[in-house]
Amino acid sequence: MGRVSVETRRRIVLLRTHGYSLQSIQERLDQEDIIISKTGIQKILRKFKASGTVGDLSKKRSKLLNEDQLAFIDESLKKNDEITARILRDDLLKEWPSLAVSISTIKRARYQLGWRATRPKYCQLVREANKTKRLDWCKDRLMENEQFDNVIFTDECSVQLDSHGRLCFRKQKEARKMKPKPKHPIKVHIWGGISKRGTTELVIFKGIMKAEHYCTILQDGLLPFISSHFPDGDYRFQQDNDPKHTSRLVKSYLEDHSINWWKTPAESPDLNPIENVWGSLKYFLRTHHKPKNLDSLVSGIATFWKTLTPTVCSKYIDHLQKVMPKVIEVNGEASGY
Repeated sequence: MGRVSVETRRRIVLLRTHGYSLQSIQERLDQEDIIISKTGIQKILRKFKASGTVGDLSKKRSKLLNEDQLAFIDESLKKNDEITARILRDDLLKEWPSLAVSISTIKRARYQLGWRATRPKYCQLVREANKTKRLDWCKDRLMENEQFDNVIFTDECSVQLDSHGRLCFRKQKEARKMKPKPKHPIKVHIWGGISKRGTTELVIFKGIMKAEHYCTILQDGLLPFISSHFPDGDYRFQQDNDPKHTSRLVKSYLEDHSINWWKTPAESPDLNPIENVWGSLKYFLRTHHKPKNLDSLVSGIATFWKTLTPTVCSKYIDHLQKVMPKVIEVNGEASGY
């Protein structure tokens, strides 16, 4: 039996008032294709006798928790936003031993207080010393009206074989779709750079990149780009503070080749727009290209890299104009971008 309309409930009461039996009421309704049991009819009649109405009654729960107890829940969640309803209930009972509430009551109270369950958004850890450096760097760049027109933003990234999106759809009553995932997926590493004048050569490699290998990557990927796109030498080369980037060997290489290293604050991936490029690359691979083997993975990476025109690169770089004010707003902490 589904939900009975208010009009049908009125008819049931009317028929009963005119002396019809439960059986007769059920038969009359059945002729109109309204299926309802005699027990259901009885419930409607009892409800009408008790409340004087066949309409839906508002469901108002009596308050099981007082203001102090609600405040206790709110403060507990402010101190630990991962605390469960069961632990909250147990903590309440320690403070108010005579309190009798269920876990469902705690969940309702938590909801009414405005707390919602959500997946956390993880970000980089920034130590106190680097918060100050990040804050000062962003203030200086905004004061200078920095547009990053001649900056080459570079970084490395690991890309693994991933051919399934994070979300899929299925028909109602269909079983959840099984999508195989290898225990140890194929992985490659890539190095690249973007600027408002376009992209560097993309270097794809396997294994661990050490300082010697990094110098080779700069030789093959960075120097040709500088020669062709910044022949006047008016550029700034950006890299993060990874130990191999700041090693004695790499510093010597940069000096020997007169590479203008433009230093940025440590622990600041949100201040390097190429990080967003890597995110777009991985999304493209798993939702559009869907590689099945190493060759397909490499070709997919190359295909995506070709889409990074100077116009597209400029959009990624201009995003810093949103990031920097946010870093200042949060006093040098992670911006969330």
